[in-house]
Amino acid sequence: MIKSIKTPNLQRMKPTISYIEKKFDEFNRLMFGGRLPKLPIELSDAGGFLGKCVFKQHRLPDGLIRYSDFSLRINTRIDLPEEVIEDTIIHEMIHYLILWTGLHDSSPHGDIFKSIMASINTSYGRHLTIRHKASQEEAQQAVSTKRTWHVIAAVYFKSGKTGIKVLPRTIPKILTYYNATKYHPEIREVQLYLHDNPFFNRFPTSAALRIHDIDKATLEKNLTDARKLKVNGTQIIEEK
Repeated sequence: MIKSIKTPNLQRMKPTISYIEKKFDEFNRLMFGGRLPKLPIELSDAGGFLGKCVFKQHRLPDGLIRYSDFSLRINTRIDLPEEVIEDTIIHEMIHYLILWTGLHDSSPHGDIFKSIMASINTSYGRHLTIRHKASQEEAQQAVSTKRTWHVIAAVYFKSGKTGIKVLPRTIPKILTYYNATKYHPEIREVQLYLHDNPFFNRFPTSAALRIHDIDKATLEKNLTDARKLKVNGTQIIEEK
């Protein structure tokens, strides 16, 4: 029997602690029988998750594991529809229920978790999922805005395509990547830069021989004021 069906609210927002506390109490009464004790609520600016049930783990003398010091951590970096924020809170409350009651699931999102999630979706018209699929707008918001220095390889192909690679800031790895790509038969030119533009935070840092496609105008716009580097034998120096 469906107890209630919620009309999706697509208005985007960032939750406050008081909002999360209110929703926790509401969902605890409605979906969890009021069994879950109140817990500290924390807001996070991290880019890697929407919500976390945080806890401490203790192994008892008999070998059993006990969980304590629970808290609920909700991300506020990204503007999300209210329905997604609510589903995130409920998702983490399921984790809390399983750990607090000592249930033994096969994995963090194992059979017990999936069963509870499916029951809530059916009974309350929710749209809980194991993982939230971020929109392009949300993915952009998740990128850190911290200014961090990056070594950037701008790769220009003979075909006219442009690529980018963010490299580790170690000379041997930079040289290895530079020499391997510079002499590749499909590549016309490789230029190295040093820049702290947060735009480049979205690219993974590695020395693997991979190149991310990027529009030439977008790349050159974000390289404005970059410090150009050049390879001089086994050294990398700033080009004057």
